[in-house]
Amino acid sequence: MFGVRSRVLMGSAVVAACVTVFVAGVAKAADGSVFPPNYTFGDGSKGFMLSSHGGDFNPGVLVGFNPPGDGSDGLLIALLNRAHPQLISTSTGGSFNFLIGLLLPAVQDGDGSVIPLPAAPGADGVTSFRDVMGSHDISVSLQFGPGQVIDNTWAGRDHPGGLPRGDFTGGVFQMANDPWMFFDVSVDGTPLTFTLDTSGGIPEPASWALMIAGFGGVGAALRSRRRPALAA
Repeated sequence: MFGVRSRVLMGSAVVAACVTVFVAGVAKAADGSVFPPNYTFGDGSKGFMLSSHGGDFNPGVLVGFNPPGDGSDGLLIALLNRAHPQLISTSTGGSFNFLIGLLLPAVQDGDGSVIPLPAAPGADGVTSFRDVMGSHDISVSLQFGPGQVIDNTWAGRDHPGGLPRGDFTGGVFQMANDPWMFFDVSVDGTPLTFTLDTSGGIPEPASWALMIAGFGGVGAALRSRRRPALAA
């Protein structure tokens, strides 16, 4: 028979082992497919600079998804499916904004056009818009959780300063809860895939340990959020 102290020590050891395994699993997932922000907008909010692949023309993509004025790192991008990046916020809902920009190579700079705000998402949470860059037709779909964007709250927003050259659109709205969004981009009918732009560097492995406490629920959230099919 084990004494009370022995049982407590054994229980502590088991908990410690479980925590170690959990942390290692999160770190492994983060290292391969889930990343913290790699871009800071002029208003201090965070976002992601992405490189695109697979088309005859591959624009860079800059995207943000934050509560207004939130300069924290409480935002992740999941590239589990590199054609359908998912942005996940640790916020619990409320006022939110998004910004998405299509960037051109330096030798083909865009004109800094403001793309009109797309229509408010429908009941399925989907909206889309198109842009033209040179001779290329670009289609972008945005998908939020069904019913997550509260009716009659979808509106345009001022873009933060200091943006790179490109064409941008963005909006502000109220989210019911559990904020997340997907986006898809196709050029001339060809879907693009995405990787994190590492030209500015990405966090060292040791820095992930500081983020794990806040991201502990991400794995469960990703498993529970099944991406519905986009409307044709």
